Amino acid sequence: MSSPVVTNLHGSGNDLANYNFSVSFNQSDATASLNNLSSHEPPSATALHIGAIVMLIALLWGLFGNILTSFVILTNRDLKNTTNVFIVSLCINDILNLGINNMIVLISYFMMEWTMGLAICEMVMHFTVLLMGSSLWHTGLISIHRLIVVCFNNFYKKISKKAYTIFVLSFARIVPLLFMITPHLGSMSQFQPKLIRCIARKEFLLYTMLVSVTLQMLPSIILIVCYIAIFVKVFRSSSAIRATRKREWLRREIQVTKMFGMVFLLIILGYLPYGIVRFIDRKLELSADFYVGISVVYAVANSCNPIIYGVMDRKIRRYCFRALGLEETCMKSDQQLKKKISMRTNG
Repeated sequence: MSSPVVTNLHGSGNDLANYNFSVSFNQSDATASLNNLSSHEPPSATALHIGAIVMLIALLWGLFGNILTSFVILTNRDLKNTTNVFIVSLCINDILNLGINNMIVLISYFMMEWTMGLAICEMVMHFTVLLMGSSLWHTGLISIHRLIVVCFNNFYKKISKKAYTIFVLSFARIVPLLFMITPHLGSMSQFQPKLIRCIARKEFLLYTMLVSVTLQMLPSIILIVCYIAIFVKVFRSSSAIRATRKREWLRREIQVTKMFGMVFLLIILGYLPYGIVRFIDRKLELSADFYVGISVVYAVANSCNPIIYGVMDRKIRRYCFRALGLEETCMKSDQQLKKKISMRTNG
């Protein structure tokens, strides 16, 4: 009499064959999964540590520069005007971006892993979109302001500056906030070890495209159109303006316009490389260290706006140096700059 176990084994030979096939199939599938995981390996310790040090320096400088710029504008009557209100608003955006997004990414680089959970990970993703969109809409609406000032100055004198300022500051924040109103908030992201951050899930592709069009492309197009109109207007009327007393006024307004144009370029240079690379490398086949590099570029770009304000606005530069007890240094640099300008003009 045969054992029940033996009988059962003999009777299920086909099942064993199917089981062996299933095991071999699963093993090959697991091998493919491992290969896929190896292509998504996290960045090297060297890249993360170097990136973290550069980001830390940029973070400290950015916070210091933006806080100092906001302080001198808010505490000096000579600097209280519509243009500088926009600068303070942009500084607040940068402080939030540096103090929340960049700080959390910096910590993850130093720790060489994400330790703050998926909720914080998704929060950083949404905050990046929110603050990026707000900064771009600031520059877009400010470009409309510059167009009105330079090209339609008589109309500008009639409108309420306070009302327009409130509109810009409100609209530039409300539009990005609208993208936070979604029933899927909290479950829209997935963690990507190669990037050490969260990215939007594939099923929210339409949402991602809408964000790109509304918060990136639209304000950028507005700014480009306004700046083209401004420089065409200036080019056509430059000879007539030179013969009038408006020459100094126009030179100052063009300088302010250039300053905000540089701020826009800096925002784009910060976000664009990462966005282009992610669009091309959708399967994340590029080196993880390369992604650390472009993330550092983004962090450094976020920290450079105070340099633009100081270099391109003499009053802000002077008051910043005064607040730091370095006004004499500022005066000397201004005198040297004036000499260079006069030498170029005369010769």
